[in-house]
Amino acid sequence: MNKKEGLIISLLLLSFIGFFVWYSSGTTSYSGQSKNWAGQYTGVEDGQTKVREFIITYTGVGADRELPVTYRIDSGDLQLKGTKRLSDGRISIRTECSDCRIARKETEIPVILEWEGQEEELVLSK
Repeated sequence: MNKKEGLIISLLLLSFIGFFVWYSSGTTSYSGQSKNWAGQYTGVEDGQTKVREFIITYTGVGADRELPVTYRIDSGDLQLKGTKRLSDGRISIRTECSDCRIARKETEIPVILEWEGQEEELVLSK
């Protein structure tokens, strides 16, 4: 192998490594709106800890009530479900992990919300 081939291989290898470092760190955001809901996902890497947070706001009638809301999030390796009560018209879903990715391969994150006998899909997009 000559010097030129060695240089090209080295540059390709560094580019490949750089891409994966960039892809798995930093901040990622998604947002969206549906008929009765607005939402935002933010993923942040803070040292060894990665924080993934959803803020979902009820925009429908009676947004000031403390309604119980059941949510389901199923997008690749991100799977969350539970029930929370609205507080100031919103719910916050926060997870911390050390071995997860905050950068999402998916261009959309579907969130299914159920409240007072109703169900609605909120889609968050990049």
